[in-house]
Amino acid sequence: MKNRILPLLLLCASLFAARSWEEIVASKELRIAIRVREGVLSPEKNSGFHYDLARAFAKKQGLTLKLVVKSTLNDYFTSGLFNEADVVCDNVTILPERAEKMKFVEFLAIKQILVTKKGHIPLTTLARLADETIIVAKDSSYYAGIQEKEKEAKVAFKYFFSATTADQIKDLMADKGTVTILDSNLAAEKLLEDELSLHKAISARQMIGWGVEKSQATLALKLTEFLEEARRDAKSGLFSNVWTKYIQGISYDEYLKIAQ
Repeated sequence: MKNRILPLLLLCASLFAARSWEEIVASKELRIAIRVREGVLSPEKNSGFHYDLARAFAKKQGLTLKLVVKSTLNDYFTSGLFNEADVVCDNVTILPERAEKMKFVEFLAIKQILVTKKGHIPLTTLARLADETIIVAKDSSYYAGIQEKEKEAKVAFKYFFSATTADQIKDLMADKGTVTILDSNLAAEKLLEDELSLHKAISARQMIGWGVEKSQATLALKLTEFLEEARRDAKSGLFSNVWTKYIQGISYDEYLKIAQ
């Protein structure tokens, strides 16, 4: 009986294990977990900021790209994800609890930033927010962050609570308030489209990362080298060129002055 069980266990382990870099190369295919959303992957599933950079990486390695489309951010943290995908390519903020579940490769610096309609008086101090109505989803990290700043400023802020963070810009444009808060990369995507202005950052710098299975040191290293090279020239490198294709409201090098 033992002689039968051991091969079966080894077979199961091989079926439910992340692929090694050698296996990825042998398959000639890189599988990326990704969501259809602005700045990540288009509804047509053939373009997008993260998609374009992932495709450029795959091409450099002589691989074709296979999409493993997910619906929610939580889908990236389910057991067995790396049985079906090799890399997570999305706007995933690197947090300690997330880093326990996968190895991250740094992709883009972000900060939470104050956003208004274009033409608004510059918001250069926290005290200025006492004269504003802040639009924010109550169950969000944005609200938690601005509450800390409220204590720091020692003034009372006024709020309008959006149903979700996705509704905050819509509520701003509908004049439900005068200022909202977004991650800087999300705000940059909407600058031209919604006639917005970026103001003071209210958080320390964080990083968005691409994720791989924790034991995948070779793939992580190759992704790191690729992204570092892509970002090296902030004005005309690959990262900057792809940025300009999808984000026209602010250049990549100007964005770095806000988010770094």
